Amino acid sequence: MTFSPIMFARHSQIEAADSNMLQVNKNTVVIDFSGTEAIPFLTTILGLDLNKLTASGLGVKGTLDGDLNSNYSFALYYFSATAFRFVLHTDAAAQLQALISEQQLRYDIEFVTRTDLATLTLSGEQAFDALVEAFKLTPGLRLSDTNSCYGTQSGEVFITAIDKQSIQYFQLVAKAPELTKWQTYLQQRGFDMSLPDVA
Repeated sequence: MTFSPIMFARHSQIEAADSNMLQVNKNTVVIDFSGTEAIPFLTTILGLDLNKLTASGLGVKGTLDGDLNSNYSFALYYFSATAFRFVLHTDAAAQLQALISEQQLRYDIEFVTRTDLATLTLSGEQAFDALVEAFKLTPGLRLSDTNSCYGTQSGEVFITAIDKQSIQYFQLVAKAPELTKWQTYLQQRGFDMSLPDVA
């Protein structure tokens, strides 16, 4: 029997939050984006540098308004040259959907808003170790650029590592019943429900 490790990452030069917290993100939207011209669209229209996205799961932070800490910022995850995932605030999602719809005649691109998915944000000194243990992940990737992010699929859950205002956060993206199960699991391990919305 062969074992295929599920790699996971965290940032190497940013701090963990002081206390172990989690929050269900009511204002976060997941958009799966695809098309044979996905990269030209993302490069030309959104001005993203995708050269660093060389492996599935690697991601980059971007923004629709020039501020990486505003409600118009997003995380974009690379799956292949034709498939990506956006995780972003509802304000940014509405603007991005309008932009994609406007450009669909110029580019071979499509998107699906994943209304079936919800997100849970996790932070704190124990967050990384808790996720590695719970999802049987293999730690080993270190993100040196704060504008980089990383996501991996473990079972029914897409798990991400992202920096927000120089603090390490992790997000779990899954269908609501699955997310509720993990929320209960993490609360039993000392994570309190009081983190401000950082998505």
